[in-house]
Amino acid sequence: MTTAKSVVVATVLAVLFGASAQAQPYQLTLAGASPGGLWSTIGAGMDKALAKAYPGTTVTYQTGSGGLANAKLVSDGKVPMGIAADMELAAAYRGTGPFKGHPLKNLRTLLRTYSAQGRFQYDYVLVNGDVAKKYGIKTMADLKKHAGDIRIAFNRPGNMDGDVGIAIVEDSGIPLKSFKQVVRAASKEMGSLMADRRIDAIVLGIAYNHPTIREMANSIPLTMLSVDKKVAAKVANDFGGQVCTIKANEHSFISADKVSVCVGTVVLVNASMPDQEAYELVKGFLANLDAYKSAHRLLKKETTPKTVAEPSVVPWHPGAAKALKEVGLE
Repeated sequence: MTTAKSVVVATVLAVLFGASAQAQPYQLTLAGASPGGLWSTIGAGMDKALAKAYPGTTVTYQTGSGGLANAKLVSDGKVPMGIAADMELAAAYRGTGPFKGHPLKNLRTLLRTYSAQGRFQYDYVLVNGDVAKKYGIKTMADLKKHAGDIRIAFNRPGNMDGDVGIAIVEDSGIPLKSFKQVVRAASKEMGSLMADRRIDAIVLGIAYNHPTIREMANSIPLTMLSVDKKVAAKVANDFGGQVCTIKANEHSFISADKVSVCVGTVVLVNASMPDQEAYELVKGFLANLDAYKSAHRLLKKETTPKTVAEPSVVPWHPGAAKALKEVGLE
């Protein structure tokens, strides 16, 4: 249902941005991750939106090592913009994890590319259904009781998704050393290991109903465990994410709501970016949000002016904040 506030926001956007914005074209680089993934799609969407706002503008997507590396590149002034996930932002800005003792306080948020509640990265806690049935594993408490019988996998070292998954398990009172075996692997490999029955459980941050999840569900029976809400809240707070839920029957292998942790992503810039540039980039992006959303079906479904304005642990750039405030979003 359309709310009064959303009508006001839409009206203000139309008034402010109905005509083509008069600003210089920008030639920008956006540091991302691997080619062909969701982040490259985000880059393509930003290029569409900003080229429409300011003809001649280009956003060049630069493949790279992900959000941790992007935060450092932006902080060092080597690229003007970089994508990072919430847990990577938290580590970089707070000086934790790989940035322990060296916080990057010159980082600023330009805009949010997708919200945590969009479930583009949701932590699935999955157990092979046959193994779960054998040991009576229906809850995290049951997993703790039978950890000595379970081979479990988390994302590879250096990928903070693995850190989030480990925190979910350990904050649930299950020490890693209590498991029969702990495997660290890339997400695709984790899915294959589960499908081939070479591991018994995974904790994996991945998009809702991702092909990897479907591959596992088509290969073996699955049992999904719900995270205690207090544990999920603690992990979300520690890593800059949010508590989120997969509803009953959203997957064939669940029949009750499952709670876990989700993270979103933002575009980072350096605090030294001129206020007018940051203002114009956010203004132009909002004015042409449909062009951004056209880059991917999930972006089309989940992106709104409100999600673009969802804050992160990193403060807004003043120019971005000004653009959001003008349309009642900040």
